[in-house]
Amino acid sequence: KADVYSYVILLLEMFTRRKPTDEQFDGDFSLRQWVAEAFPVTISDVIDSHLLNESNNTATERSAATARKELLVMIMEIGLSCSRESPNERMKMKEVVAGLRRIRQKT
Repeated sequence: KADVYSYVILLLEMFTRRKPTDEQFDGDFSLRQWVAEAFPVTISDVIDSHLLNESNNTATERSAATARKELLVMIMEIGLSCSRESPNERMKMKEVVAGLRRIRQKT
């Protein structure tokens, strides 16, 4: 369970470009909580803008940006599920891998 938690915090770091030790995360406010509060409606506010690359100049670019955002939302959902406070509520690593594979198949 600790492996899953550590892996997911790393994923959240990569997709948000924030570290759990950033100044904005102090006391009870954490990287996970920041992502959870944005999920799913304003998730693009916490995802690294370079990953979204929302130039949206053409219909194709808008479609690609929407697809990227949908994939990132699915990944973040797994991340939030795996980083729950109680280890018993977290996904097992096999479930994480299966979920990520399903997401990969959608690309």
